[in-house]
Amino acid sequence: MAEIDFHRFGDAFADRLNGIGYSLSQAEQKWPETDRAMLSRARAGKTLSAGNYLLLCEMAGLDPYAFMTRAKRCRVTRKSILEQAVTRGVARETGGDLDR
Repeated sequence: MAEIDFHRFGDAFADRLNGIGYSLSQAEQKWPETDRAMLSRARAGKTLSAGNYLLLCEMAGLDPYAFMTRAKRCRVTRKSILEQAVTRGVARETGGDLDR
């Protein structure tokens, strides 16, 4: 399954802003489609929507695929389900026939 590494993106985005000499307010003025909260979340490595992520990559000149990671997907089979640990049922302390 593919995921975006927002921490790596945040570091690269912050480096890019520093490299072009933009503060958050300057970036907000130069890139009118953005706002301060979006820029701050991006720089801090917080999760962004796909659209905002692509927009900021475009504005900052970053390759959006550079931050994509592919984690190995766990395969679920009948055998793996049967091998899962299951807690044994126990009687409840409240007592009574309906509690079992």
